[in-house]
Amino acid sequence: MKFEYVYNDMILKILDESYTLPVLDFLFRNRYDFDKFEPEKPDNFYTEDFVSSILRAEMTSFLKGNHVRFFQLKKDEPEKILGTVSFSHIVTGSFNSCDIGYKIDKDYRRQNLGCSMVSHGIEIMTKEKGMHRIESYIHPDNIPSVMLAKKMGFIDEGIAHSYVKINGRFQDHLRYAYIHNS
Repeated sequence: MKFEYVYNDMILKILDESYTLPVLDFLFRNRYDFDKFEPEKPDNFYTEDFVSSILRAEMTSFLKGNHVRFFQLKKDEPEKILGTVSFSHIVTGSFNSCDIGYKIDKDYRRQNLGCSMVSHGIEIMTKEKGMHRIESYIHPDNIPSVMLAKKMGFIDEGIAHSYVKINGRFQDHLRYAYIHNS
């Protein structure tokens, strides 16, 4: 698996610590949209030190083969992050499965960037890592993510009851799966 993939006028790239400030900017600008669907974050989450430590940990996990996060960048603006697609809990062998998560900058939604990013990410994971099953857990109020999953051909598998703690209580999530038949 490569660190960078180019398609159309976009780049999917695994970022290192040198991108701490652009990643922090992306997360901070979108915090109100992202945080309402995510678990509580530590007080120091939106700091250079914390984001740098996340990027280090993600690089280590990528090198071990159990997690990958691609950041979507424009070829002509490679410091501006438009979105991110991540694949975690990567299991090979009999399962060949993983979980997917994705985020799009609030200023770049409804431009088909999410579908393009997720589609290319899935293509990389199925072709290069042999993933057969890619699962997505989506908060029921996150309608844009539900619509994206359906558009990408994810199958509705029902509800993951009391799946994750958000805003102080465990909340149900919709469970979707993308099945790659090769």
